[in-house]
Amino acid sequence: MLTKRFFISWIASSIVMFALCYAWHGVFLTDFSRLSYPIGIFLFFAVFVYLIIGFLAAKAIDIKQLEVKFKRNPLLRGLITGASLGFSLFIITSVIGVSFSTGSKLENLLLDGCWQTIEQGVGGIVVGLAHYFVFDPSAVIED
Repeated sequence: MLTKRFFISWIASSIVMFALCYAWHGVFLTDFSRLSYPIGIFLFFAVFVYLIIGFLAAKAIDIKQLEVKFKRNPLLRGLITGASLGFSLFIITSVIGVSFSTGSKLENLLLDGCWQTIEQGVGGIVVGLAHYFVFDPSAVIED
């Protein structure tokens, strides 16, 4: 169900993760300078990708097993779901990227995996913050 809490956590986490991605790849690593197509196209598609990732993070925080164990700690629940999502996405993109890249060093893969986990972990914390601060009347009825 699309509640106010879900929508705010979805959009806020997507924005934060996109900003972290832009800072990491555009400022620190200067990956954007190596793109073989216009940066505008990359950013356009990246917005949609981060909206999907944010949606998954906002939905994943409500997994029943996590709700049982971390009912009173939405920040930890968000961190766990976000970091798990980040690591899963890293594995998927690494497998897909193998056919497109000319080769990656192990150090680069480890750094990318750590960064992806941190990036989505922060996105999960944003989702947890929204669950903590945004009042949702339907959540009160469920308790």
